[in-house]
This record gives sequence, structure tokens and C-alpha cells, in this order.
Amino acid sequence: MIKKFAFFFRLKAVIGLLLISGSFYIAECRAADKIPICFYSSETNINNFKSLKMEFDAYLSKFGSYEFQPFDNRENFEKHIRDQKKIVILVSGWHYGKIRNQYSLKPLLVGILNGKNFQKRILLSGEKTPDMDAAMKGSIASSGNAEYTKSILREILSKKDAADSVRILTVPKDVDALMSVGFDMAKAALTTESAFNTLKTLDPILHKKLKILAEGKESLLPILASPQEFVQESEKIVNILKNMPKDSAGMNIIKMLDLDGFKPFDPSSDDSKLEG
Repeated sequence: MIKKFAFFFRLKAVIGLLLISGSFYIAECRAADKIPICFYSSETNINNFKSLKMEFDAYLSKFGSYEFQPFDNRENFEKHIRDQKKIVILVSGWHYGKIRNQYSLKPLLVGILNGKNFQKRILLSGEKTPDMDAAMKGSIASSGNAEYTKSILREILSKKDAADSVRILTVPKDVDALMSVGFDMAKAALTTESAFNTLKTLDPILHKKLKILAEGKESLLPILASPQEFVQESEKIVNILKNMPKDSAGMNIIKMLDLDGFKPFDPSSDDSKLEG
């Protein structure tokens, strides 16, 4: 009988330790959960995801339990953020306009470049491509993916169907799209006014040779957003991103996104530049 009681108490003690350690494990797992900043860009062909993530994660670790999660595929990105509540996303203004209602998103910040939070896409060709018809017969260089590029072309072309069959040459940066025309790798380039202005400094001769065939409307730069129910909790990460340009490490990361910084989203002026 004594042996049975001794065994019973030992068993009870073991179960108690397991329950305690199990509770500790659960608490530890919860503490280890990180709030993700999920990033996908339809407008820029970023090819250095590894270094971007490493730099971002190292920077964010100084402020709390956050991580940067870049995606190179829109379908995977949207599948991942579906039904997630504790999350913030960073996407192009064009992409945000497409999914904001479906995912019940609230815009928090918008990117800034050269003092503006919007951009305008323009279609340019070189001396060997005299008009729009000639441009559509060759490749169009663009830093955006094919879906985004064709969407903008449908917006600016008089012949909407021409965008469906055009060949897209995807390049890393907007300036690279212009260079592709200079090297006869593409008939035309879909790029931004900002990149075209930058080319004036980088290659003034090529800048003079290029001509604008068509212009798109103003669209917002990348937007940081969260699900509606997470807006209040996201204030800390919003402040972290707003303050990134104040130190060199943060500024270097912002530059990797082709931005100068972020500003609060202003519904009164910014909503009109959203699509979708």
C-alpha cells in the first residue's frame, strides 16, 4: 500500500511538472511570435530579397518582436495574408487599390520619393521607334511585373487590346528600362517621370534621344496597411517606419525600397489616387 501511494505521488509530481513545462513552452512560443511586415511589389523587380530581409530584420529587432517577410509572387502573398489579423503589409499603391476591400485593409503610411507620395508612369521610345504602333511591335521594358505593366498600358493606350499581346522585358529598376531602349534591347520603356529626370544626370545624351509617347495618371507610392482590427496595435511599427530615415541604417533600408521615407496616409487627398 505504501509503495502504491509513493508511486501515485511520484506520478502526480511528474504530471505537474509536465503541465508546468507545457505551460512554459506555450508561453515561450507566444512570446516568440513576431508581428510580420509582409512585402510584395508589383512595380519594382527587387532581386535582393535576402539582403533586404536581413537588413530589415536586424533593424526591427532593436524595437521589438517584428520580422520582414518579402514575397516574389502575388498569389503566394495574398494567400499568406488571407485571414491574418496581426499583420501589416507593404504593397504598391496599385496593388493596394485592388485588394483593400477584399482584405478589409486600412492605409496607414504612404511612401515618399523626391518630396512626393505619388508618381506618374510614362511610355517612352527612342529615335528608331517613331510612334506608338512601332513601339507595340517590339518589347516594352518595365520594372513592374507583366500584370501591372499591361494594366498601365491599357490605361494609357488608345488601342486597349494592344496591351494584351505586347512583349514585356522585365528589368530590375525604372532607370534600367530606359537604358534598355538606349541599348536597343526594347522598343519602348514604361517608367516613371522621376526615373526619366534621373536619367538626365546619368546619361544626358540618351535623355535627349527619348520621347514621351503617352502618360498615365498619378498613382500612390507603396502603402503600409493593416487589417481594420489591428490598426491601433500597429501604431508602434508605424512609428518605427516613419522614423527610419532619421538614422543611416534605416535610411539605407528605405533606399533599397526605392523610397526616401514614409508619411501618414491622408484620406482627403490620397484616396483619389487609389485604383480599385
